Amino acid sequence: MKRKSIKLRLQTSSRNSVNSTCIYCKESKSVSNFDREHVLPEAFGKFKEALVLHNVVCRECNQYFGNTLDNKLARGSMQGAIRYLRGIKSLQKFRDVDKKRVKLSARAPGEPTLRQAEFVKTPEGEGLAFTPGIDYHSISSNKEQFVSLESLERGSWNESDDIDRQYPVILSYRGEAQVLERIQQALAKLKLGIEILDTISKTEAGQRVLVVVDAVIEDVLLYRAIAKIAFNYLTYKMGRDFALQPIFNRIRAFIRYGSVSTILVKKRPRMKISGDCEEAARRRGHIVAIELAEDSTTIVGFVEFFGVMTYKVTLGRFGQLAIPISAGHYFDVKYKQILQMDAIRPSHGLWIPR
Repeated sequence: MKRKSIKLRLQTSSRNSVNSTCIYCKESKSVSNFDREHVLPEAFGKFKEALVLHNVVCRECNQYFGNTLDNKLARGSMQGAIRYLRGIKSLQKFRDVDKKRVKLSARAPGEPTLRQAEFVKTPEGEGLAFTPGIDYHSISSNKEQFVSLESLERGSWNESDDIDRQYPVILSYRGEAQVLERIQQALAKLKLGIEILDTISKTEAGQRVLVVVDAVIEDVLLYRAIAKIAFNYLTYKMGRDFALQPIFNRIRAFIRYGSVSTILVKKRPRMKISGDCEEAARRRGHIVAIELAEDSTTIVGFVEFFGVMTYKVTLGRFGQLAIPISAGHYFDVKYKQILQMDAIRPSHGLWIPR
């Protein structure tokens, strides 16, 4: 028997020919134009088996979020500032915060006023030091103002006429003679005839000082970043097709373009977690959850940072919803693990980690 050979040409599809639709801009693009997206930004901790979205957020939207919303949440908010105090970021990295939105100050024992401070590396480890510069009484604001040595040397400060000379100008520096000399040289360039009269205080290494972080807690950019976390989680639990439904166009537009009122995000009391009976036992991680509201038509999201700052996000409203929605995850900052959570019924709003 003769054997016949038949040549077949297989039709193969390259990865670039497969399309996906972005949950934010709703544009259909090749999957090669998509990046993975963490439900909770990695800036708030790296966890085992992190919750990640694949092929649902396009690269353009992802980069936009990284440069704007995620950046402001991490570096320009109180939520982001707490990362340094909880050990997620090194204290020395505090210098990378947006200084227009986050300020660190301290008060030494016996001193009446706060002065700008910074975290530094010491022989004993990470510590706090007063930022080199000058404190002066402002004529225009009738308040104490601070100018860093960096601003003085860079020439970006030009408010010397605003110094009220009835009050002393206080020089802050860390004891190094060269730093004091640099401050004097910078003041001389500004033609400020300031004479050093005396050392009014000296903070010794190891002394306990009052530390104050003054940072933005709520504004439109932060609300949008928080809403994105909740919407990411909704997509993670319910899928891309569910998130692309028109009922979510309002929250989608708010996150991506800043349109729509901020009423979609509201600050609320901390979430109730089973087992957290006392303040001392309060879990200090993050929580992300979604739930069908009591009206049985509204899907809401909850985002809580470090167990202290909680927000409720109105994600969308159905005319009538037949399927129950209730899901949550607890991000354990200490042990770097993520625990699934269940809502306890009928006690509305009480969650228990599995």
